Amino acid sequence: MTGTAGQDPVEGLPTPVDLLGDALPEVVADCRAHVGPVTGISRLTGGNVSHVFRVEGTRGSVILKVRTAVFARIPSLRTDPAFIADERRALDVYGALVPSTFPRVLAFRPQDHAMVMTDVFPDRRTYEDRLHERPATVDELLCLGATVRRIHQATKDVQVAIRSQGDLWFRDHTFDYCLRGSGHPALDRVCEELRAQAPQQLVLGDLAPKNLSLADGRVTLCDLDNVHRSRPLFDVGYLLAHLLIHHVPRPSFLPVLAPTLLDAYYADRPPGMREGTLLAAVAAGVVLYRLDNPMVPYALRISAEQRGRLREAMVCLLDRGTFAPEELAVTVAGAV
Repeated sequence: MTGTAGQDPVEGLPTPVDLLGDALPEVVADCRAHVGPVTGISRLTGGNVSHVFRVEGTRGSVILKVRTAVFARIPSLRTDPAFIADERRALDVYGALVPSTFPRVLAFRPQDHAMVMTDVFPDRRTYEDRLHERPATVDELLCLGATVRRIHQATKDVQVAIRSQGDLWFRDHTFDYCLRGSGHPALDRVCEELRAQAPQQLVLGDLAPKNLSLADGRVTLCDLDNVHRSRPLFDVGYLLAHLLIHHVPRPSFLPVLAPTLLDAYYADRPPGMREGTLLAAVAAGVVLYRLDNPMVPYALRISAEQRGRLREAMVCLLDRGTFAPEELAVTVAGAV
């Protein structure tokens, strides 16, 4: 979720009344138990799959998430609304192991495909909102890297199955649209290598600035709809890719991003050469995904010319075979 669309109905998108019908009073009562008398309901923008609202009351706010049989912002894509239970399982697991970093489920209504959660963005802004205004700071990158390391360490032994379709099926599905979609053979080889590596552990799957907050000097995350089992470096490469593309308008800041984030993540256990090159390839693949995916558009504040140069630079790197994360960052800076 990336911001508030306001309390008026958003054109073309259903309201809570449309989504919940006769169940709405009970859902509002669930919210009222935590925020007091409800004073407003605002749609949050950014999510493609679920409808997300902030419910405000006299004692604070909570988040309401509702899933339907189609993607909220891509109605041509069908889905099973019962999959909201997958995210609920993920929230339970992560909340127990890394408390205060993830939303807590306050009420779950499987028959209505609705969930009420704590609001973990204290300033009501995402990190993406911040990056649109200014570059990342070194302290933020260090905090991000250390937090992701802590999350991966806390969940490395979890054996709970999260995905209704199977965690490994979802991993391959993620590879298909996020990495293999570009058609580059190097990324196909990366996917096969990641599939073969052990152990496979829980990963967040959508670790992007739109899904996290860095208010008050600490990281909080939302939207665990893509949690599955894979290699941890997928999360790190995915996050690095988003940080790089958000800094394209400020290329002088690009070279510091990769070493700062990765030093914080790996700390006293620096990655081997192969892990580093796999992570860099994942990041390059995710950059291509965000540049080129027509089905899931991603808002980037860069020109069409910059997109073209960046796309060409990523393909050239992948054609070369292997490269380090630091080389990737320098290449992005040079391309724009």
